[in-house]
Amino acid sequence: MSQKKIINSIQLLRGFAALVVVIHHVGGYVRVNIAETLFGDKFRIGFAGVDLFFVISGFIIYFTAQQYLGQASQFGVYWSKRLIRVFPIYWLVATALFLLQWFLSTYLKVTSFSTEYGSGFWIYLQTYLLFPLHFAINPVTWTLSYELFFYLLFSLLILSKRYWIIPAIILLVSFHNLIYHPILETNKGLSYYNFVFSGYNFEFLMGFLICYYFKKITISLPFSFLLLGVSITTILYWGYGVGDYDYYKRVLVFGVPSAGILWSLLNIEEKLSFRVPSPLLLLGDASYVLYLIHFPMLLLLNKLPKMLGIVLNKPQIVAYNYGVIVVIIASAIVIHKWVEKPVTSLLTKRIR
Repeated sequence: MSQKKIINSIQLLRGFAALVVVIHHVGGYVRVNIAETLFGDKFRIGFAGVDLFFVISGFIIYFTAQQYLGQASQFGVYWSKRLIRVFPIYWLVATALFLLQWFLSTYLKVTSFSTEYGSGFWIYLQTYLLFPLHFAINPVTWTLSYELFFYLLFSLLILSKRYWIIPAIILLVSFHNLIYHPILETNKGLSYYNFVFSGYNFEFLMGFLICYYFKKITISLPFSFLLLGVSITTILYWGYGVGDYDYYKRVLVFGVPSAGILWSLLNIEEKLSFRVPSPLLLLGDASYVLYLIHFPMLLLLNKLPKMLGIVLNKPQIVAYNYGVIVVIIASAIVIHKWVEKPVTSLLTKRIR
């Protein structure tokens, strides 16, 4: 399979994953605040998009950096490319949120994002460097800490393939954690132990293995469609019984089917050579920005009518939030094309 085809398939899934997370959060806001639903509340399981993201990440990391394995001299190049992908747009968005929250809370007495945020150099350093369990002005950034952790594990194999034992041990302990602590007890607080030995490690591994074995194990077109159907059905049938912190269930009901969706789509595209519509590819290109901005934007846009002195009834709020989804998507595409893409391109050229 050509790199272009793989990128097209991945971009399609990236865009879809980001979109379902957006609808999940906007729908959740409507459900919690006015006891109404969007799209019949079908996207209540939209947080499964995060699990799909993690599977995709495992695939992409191996696909783009497999040539660096065992090449310690490429360690810096690998990390430069990964950090450029994650941090510049994240820093811009985080700084904009801090400044906007300061302005709104100081001059308009409106709290739009984080209700309780610490102060001090160490707090801000954790946030800007995406340390595990960092204080998050943007609630979705916990997933970026996992992304960086995945990058770290892979980078050990760049230093030396003999370091495979470290990820292997982490996976073994993660498996123990899944079996004996299938549900995270949030009343006891989050911990670095649960972060490092998380079930999400297996979702990353699934993507990694799909990329590694893609050319080695061939599956037929009928089996690809069967796998795709079974994977989607599994999520839709059992997904509504899975909670955010049901790590064991998330891996089985969201993680494994996400791997099935990825593997089957890659095979279907290779055998049928279908074209992914350009708007969907654009959504995939903008998926990272969409993911970063959607939560603060949904909060801000839902406070906007009140700030302007406009009172909406329940049906109007529901209709308004369908519009919020459109505005968020459009904003993400604009920011991607005019900010993220040029900045990433400029920085990438500097390391070549």
